[in-house]
Amino acid sequence: MAVLDWENSPFTRFGAAVTSAIAFGTVIVIYILVVAIYRLYFHPLARFPGPFWSRITPIPITWNLLRGRIPFYVKACHDKYGSVVRVSPNELCFDDESAWKDIYGSRPGHKNFHKDPIHVGSIAAVHGASTITMANDADHARQRRALSHAFSTKALMEQEYIVKNYVNVFSQKMQEFAQGDGIDFRFWVPLISESIKAGAIEQATRRMAETGSPLQRFFQWCIPARVAETRKQHLDYSKEKILKRMEQKSSDHRDFLYYVMKQQDKGDLNLGEVIVNGALFIIAGTETTAGFLTGLFNLITRANNKHILDKLTHEIRSSFKSDADLNFEDLVKLPYMTAVIEEGLRMFPSAPIGFVRTVPSGGDSISGHFIPGGTTVSVCMWAATHSARNFADPYVFRPERWLDRENNKTDKLGASNAFSLGPRGCIGRNLSYMEMRLIIGKLLWHNDVEMYGNNDVWNPRNEYENMVVYNNWIKPSLKLKLKPRKS
Repeated sequence: MAVLDWENSPFTRFGAAVTSAIAFGTVIVIYILVVAIYRLYFHPLARFPGPFWSRITPIPITWNLLRGRIPFYVKACHDKYGSVVRVSPNELCFDDESAWKDIYGSRPGHKNFHKDPIHVGSIAAVHGASTITMANDADHARQRRALSHAFSTKALMEQEYIVKNYVNVFSQKMQEFAQGDGIDFRFWVPLISESIKAGAIEQATRRMAETGSPLQRFFQWCIPARVAETRKQHLDYSKEKILKRMEQKSSDHRDFLYYVMKQQDKGDLNLGEVIVNGALFIIAGTETTAGFLTGLFNLITRANNKHILDKLTHEIRSSFKSDADLNFEDLVKLPYMTAVIEEGLRMFPSAPIGFVRTVPSGGDSISGHFIPGGTTVSVCMWAATHSARNFADPYVFRPERWLDRENNKTDKLGASNAFSLGPRGCIGRNLSYMEMRLIIGKLLWHNDVEMYGNNDVWNPRNEYENMVVYNNWIKPSLKLKLKPRKS
């Protein structure tokens, strides 16, 4: 048997340091190969298809997250591999209708899927307080009960005058702009936009290493201070506004905080929770609605959709004698407006990503597949709403899909859930619908709207190839022309 003569080995000529480096490098290469082989062939998710490198490393999906293209990357994976795709070594994405209920809904006899550690909120942390979106199950249930009072039907009706006042200001400004050339229709809050980017960068660190691990903390330490500072600035701004409003506690001004402060008095929410949730709702309640409305008007003012805009405008103007008659209760009754909004939410969801969850210990079934416990799972909003398996002509803006839902046999309308669903679905859903209807109603009752120029950066071709999206869209300028209605 041959014996290695280390002293006369050619490696010794390089010296101890070089030899150690070569040995260390060899160990690293062997380790990487072993991990790659395990993840490709022996991992519990090895049976699910996906891009080669995505099955080995989280680098591809993290890279697409950082470049603002993750929804479109996941959609391309679904187009190639089917309804279930392995987009990272321990992560599966789904795009079919049934997966929504299986992952996000409440199923008798099944445990709820918790938010995955990868998920990161858009609000900087406050010691001893978490937002409703980031809270554990017990705190989430308590906060949702407390906050739901502010979003009840009764509360929304009491708050409608506040929303209408702001919509009236918006409408007056639009009428002033209507006297001139094209305007930038983009609803824009730069600080919120930067906070969204910062959240995406932090999430990238959680995708590359286990949350809370030394490696993840190292990655987070590498984030430039100015990036993290944007999230803190948003929190500080929100805190200032909220505390100022809370000083006027005796006021009967029935805004959102009026109802929240009542619950705080009962001990259902602490001050930190009021502040962080207030900061959250500034993003969730403004950026999402604003992003949707900008995207919607981009779609319905394009030449190929002019007939949709004309029909919507006619429905609004023929239903109300004056703009003073416009109210949420009657706007809800407009079937074509409802269909346009639902189709807009499908075509341009404000948060087109997948909200990641963790499969409970012991595993569970999703869309007929048994998924091991501890797996990260989600339904990618963009992939689900733009899949030909769910919608006929998915890239065509067709409100008629929603006019006769019961008899629509060609579209799986349940695959479109812009506000998510289940116990952690968007608590502000009804408020968003109120804002959308009032703004659309006022704008089109007063003005004829058309696209100004070609707005090529907003062109939907090739999955909005000129735009980026993190949790929400980063909106470029959208030029529209408003003209006062003739009569």
